[in-house]
Amino acid sequence: AASPPSSAPSSPLWALPEELLLLICSYLDAQALGRLGQVCRRLRFLSSRDLLWRRIARGCLNSGFTQLGTDLAAGIPVKERVKVSQNWRHGRCRRETVLKWKCKQVAPFSSTFLMPWMELDGEYLYLSQAENIQAYRLCPDGTGLQRHPQAIFSGHQEDVCRFVLVNSHIVSGGGDGNIVLHKIHGSYSVKFSAHEQEVNCVDFQGGLIVSGSRDRTAKVWSLSAGRVGQCLHTVQTEDRVWSIAISPLL
Repeated sequence: AASPPSSAPSSPLWALPEELLLLICSYLDAQALGRLGQVCRRLRFLSSRDLLWRRIARGCLNSGFTQLGTDLAAGIPVKERVKVSQNWRHGRCRRETVLKWKCKQVAPFSSTFLMPWMELDGEYLYLSQAENIQAYRLCPDGTGLQRHPQAIFSGHQEDVCRFVLVNSHIVSGGGDGNIVLHKIHGSYSVKFSAHEQEVNCVDFQGGLIVSGSRDRTAKVWSLSAGRVGQCLHTVQTEDRVWSIAISPLL
């Protein structure tokens, strides 16, 4: 572990071994740990250790831990994940319009509107708008997004229903029943007909794509060499499929 700031004032508290300090802090809840970190820089360093926040994070929604305790987001501090989870749970947010465009109806004379799907990846926000996916760069000062997209990924004839961003690839399902795969930093792309109706959900991992559709089927697709776009398995369901995922533990 990195050494704490050396400028902290001397105190009998720091005569205790670090293991004992961490044990004492392990009895604190999230609110108490947050308040402890406001006392001084050294306590902020100590109270921000992932070791202290793992127990709390496992009880939070979408904190990056599975039920078995596996960490799926090792590069993000656990304390920050707990903060995001708590803000999500209590509806805390900063209300600000960063982009605005006209709504597009899914079908003529329909009162249903297709909401945009978005994913944040590092310095870019990927956002579906009609049949395209656009990548907007975040402003360095944190004030919002740049007005013009840095990249546009196209390929669908109708609106993008859902997309997923995995390992520098974008996999999207559209209202045209097609699945499109783009490599973010390159010109490589693949498009194939997947379902008879719109593709409501997709997921991608390794050499596999899974998809679900309004046509009441879920399918598994191959992306291995020589078998790109080949359907490996079809699951017939009794209703439309709205959500699908590949287990991250596979």
